[in-house]
Amino acid sequence: MAEFSVPEFIKKLDSCFSREDLKGAGECLDEAMKNARAAGDKNGELTVLNEMIGYYRQTKEAEKGLEAVEAAFGLIDRLGINRELSAGTIYLNGATTMKAFGKSGEAIQFYHRASDIFKMRLERRHPLVAGLFNNMALALQDLKEYEEAEDCFRQAIEITESLKGSELETAVSYVNLAMLLHEMNSEDERINPLMDKALAILRNPAYYGYDKYAFTCRKCASGFGYLGFFFAEKELNERADKAYARA
Repeated sequence: MAEFSVPEFIKKLDSCFSREDLKGAGECLDEAMKNARAAGDKNGELTVLNEMIGYYRQTKEAEKGLEAVEAAFGLIDRLGINRELSAGTIYLNGATTMKAFGKSGEAIQFYHRASDIFKMRLERRHPLVAGLFNNMALALQDLKEYEEAEDCFRQAIEITESLKGSELETAVSYVNLAMLLHEMNSEDERINPLMDKALAILRNPAYYGYDKYAFTCRKCASGFGYLGFFFAEKELNERADKAYARA
C-alpha cells in the first residue's frame, strides 16, 4: 500500500495558491484525497478535508464546503482527537466556512469548541487565538451581537499588535472592525483612522515578502471598496495582482 505524504501534498497545494491557481488547487485536493484513502491514512484524509474546507470557502461552493466540514468533524470524532490542537484548528476552519455559507448560528458552538481547546493548548497571545477572535466576531456580527463582536475584534487586534509577523492579520482586523462600526453607525469617527492604519500596513515594504501578502491585499480591497475607499481598493487589487504575478 502506497504511503501518503502530507508535506508533499501541502507543498504542492501552497504552490497553486501562491499563483492564485484555484483550478490547479482543486485538482491537487481531489488527487490527494484519493491517495490518502488508497493508503488508508485517516490522519492524512483529515488534513486534506481541512484544506478542502478552506478551498471551497474561497471558491464559494457551499454544498461541497459544508460536506467537507461535516466529514472532517465526523472524522475527528472517529479518531478520538476532539481535545487535540489539530481538532481546534479544524473546528475554527469549519466554523468559518459554515459562517461564510449562512450558518453563523450553527457555527458559534464550534468556535467555542475551538476556544476551549486553545485555552488548554496555547498561550493566549497566539496567532490562532487571534484568528479565532476575528472570525468569531464576524459570525457574531451576522447575528447582530454587535457589542460582543466588537469585543472579539479588539481582542484579536490586541494579540496581533503584540506579535511580530502578524502585521497582516492586524490589518485585516482593522478593516473588519471598521466595517462593523459602519454597520452600527456609518458616521462613526473611528472608521477612517482604522482604515488608515490598515492601509499603512499594506503599503509597508517590510511586509511585501510575507507569504499571505497578496491574499491579504485582495481580502482587504473588498472592505475598502465597501466603505467607499475606491482608490485604495484599486491600489490593493493591483498590489495583489503584482504579487501573484511574481509568484
